[in-house]
This record gives sequence, structure tokens and C-alpha cells, in this order.
Amino acid sequence: MNGIYLSQDLTHAYGILEKINKQIDEFEKNGFHITKHINGKRNIFHLLRNLMPFWSEQYFKTKNINWKNFDFAYIRKGAVLDKSVVQLVKEAKIQNPNIRIILEIPTYPYLNEFNGLVKLDIMIKEKKWAKKLSNYINKVVTYSDDQEIFGIECINISNAYNFNELVLTQEENSDETIHLIGVATLCFYHGYDRLIEGLKDYYTTNEKKRKVDFTLIGDGPVLKDYQKLVKDYQLEDVVKLNGRIKLSDLDDYYQVASIGVDSLGRHRSGVTYNSSLKGKEYLAKGLPIISGVKTDLDDKNLPFYYRVPNDNSPVNIFALVDWYDGLMLDKSKNKLSTEIYSYGKNNFTFSVTFSPVIEYLKGAFYE
Repeated sequence: MNGIYLSQDLTHAYGILEKINKQIDEFEKNGFHITKHINGKRNIFHLLRNLMPFWSEQYFKTKNINWKNFDFAYIRKGAVLDKSVVQLVKEAKIQNPNIRIILEIPTYPYLNEFNGLVKLDIMIKEKKWAKKLSNYINKVVTYSDDQEIFGIECINISNAYNFNELVLTQEENSDETIHLIGVATLCFYHGYDRLIEGLKDYYTTNEKKRKVDFTLIGDGPVLKDYQKLVKDYQLEDVVKLNGRIKLSDLDDYYQVASIGVDSLGRHRSGVTYNSSLKGKEYLAKGLPIISGVKTDLDDKNLPFYYRVPNDNSPVNIFALVDWYDGLMLDKSKNKLSTEIYSYGKNNFTFSVTFSPVIEYLKGAFYE
């Protein structure tokens, strides 16, 4: 069976690019021959032109595709589902009425992740064009718990990670400090301000039990806001905002970390369920996880997973310390780390999480 994988250029986003390559590997391991069609890098003129309501050019290098050569197409959603996307899938169906078309939507809902002219552009274009997609697309792959998007039945999957790497040997904390770590391209919906607010509350009371610190790695639109909070609350010794670092240096931070902090503000973008890629990375590093939104770790009674309320309230550090103490009551940090890694490897490898897509295609063509 022959398939074509379409995506925008994502060489600037290593984690996403790795995910695309792993998905293609899964297709090929299951006997599908894949042609990868990645659009070239877009320049500033193309990006500005696409903000015009009448301009539509998301997949702009697809004119020479012979759709008769493919049994299915797997399309990773770009910035906006506009006229060009509808024309793309329509042309595929005209050339090859039997082709199965799958659209992956990495985040849903996504509109509130944008603002200003970009948000307005998406709203205008998708109001007109997104409803037409159901005429041509067979399935939507989503990491949400939605059963239907744009009138198209969903295949629900989880994000995955490469668990083939050896689990890190975690350093035991001689002073019993709890080291929190967050790694992200910092956007408003990551909500790390909630943790900073919680640490401020923790350190302004005499009831604190022991030291808790937070290392935040990454850059983004809200970094300056976090820097101001840390300065205003005089938390410079507690909160370390390290900015962007080399990927090769990241394991040094993971090795001393106690807990990985996932998104705490997804409610701000309207997301109520999130199978986060970063959460899977934390599992692969053997770290317990804190999340502010329902994920694919909920409802499984996992002792190493801690949910905080899905709102803007400060994180309760006292409760967090109690939870972590209970977690470490009868085991070493290394033993806990190994258990977490094993759980992740059994449940969130690419072969496990991508299997619903593989099974759909096998059922569509082989039954």
C-alpha cells in the first residue's frame, strides 16, 4: 500500500520533526510505502501574504502530485484550514476517488492559542472552508478526546516518545530539596505563573516544610512576565529561568530533577484534555508529573501523576510536598524512576500509540 505524508517544514521544531519521522517509520514497519512531501521553509512575505483574507496558500507545492499513485494521504494540519487545503483534498479525490485521506490536528481546540490578526485570519477562513472538509476527508487524527471534528469522525491517539534510550540514573537529593522542572516554548497556556505564585505563598508563610525550587528551561512570549514575577516576589534563589539551552545539556537537568511540570494553564486556550508530548518526555526521564489539565494519565490511579485544579489558582505547594513525600515513602528515587520509565515504555511508544491509525488503514484496505 502506498501513502503520502504531507506537512509544512518543521526543521525549527526538533520534537515535532522527530514525531513525524517516527510516524513514517511506523507506517513503513507495517508494510506501507511512504512518500514524504514536506513543503519548503516559508519566508516572511509568504506569512504576511497569508494573513490576507482572500489569500490561501497553505500547501503551495503540491501541483505535481499524481494522486493515483497513492492509496492514502496523511496530512498534518498547518496554520489554517483554508481554501488551499480544501482544494488539495478535493483534487486528490477527483483524481483518485478511492484514496483515503487522514488529517492530523495536533492540538484541538486551537483557536485561542492565537491572537490579533492571526486569530482573525483563522476565524474568517475556517468559518467558510473548514465545514467543506467532511466532503473529502475520511478521518481526523486527534490527541484530544473529541469524537468528531468538523463533522468528521476522529481517531483518538496519544502522543508518544522514544523510550529506546536508557533510563537516566537519578541523583538522590542529599538535602531533601524537591526540584521541579519545566521545559517548554513558553506560551500563556503553559501557566507556569501559577507555580511561581504558589512558591511565593509557600515562602511567605512560617509553615513551610523544606526547600522547593523550580527550574524553567525555554524561551517564549511570556518569559519576561515570569522574570518580572520572580523579581517582584524576590524568588531569584528559588526560581531559575534558564532560557533556551542545548538539547545535549537537557539530561543534566533531568538527572537532578524530582518532578516534571506539564502545562498548568491549558484552560486559558479552551483545552480540556491534552495528551502532551512533554508529559511523555517526562515519563521517559523517569519523572513524576504535575498537570493542570486532564491527560491520558488521568483515571488510571497512577501514584506518580498529580493533578492540580484546571483554573488560575496558585499551585498549593504544601499539598504538593505531601504528595511527593507519600510517593517516596518506601522507595528510592532510582526505583521510582525505573517504574515510571517502564510504565511509559509499555504505554506510550510510537508502535502503541499510532496503532489505531495503522489498524484503520489495514481495515479499510485489507478486510
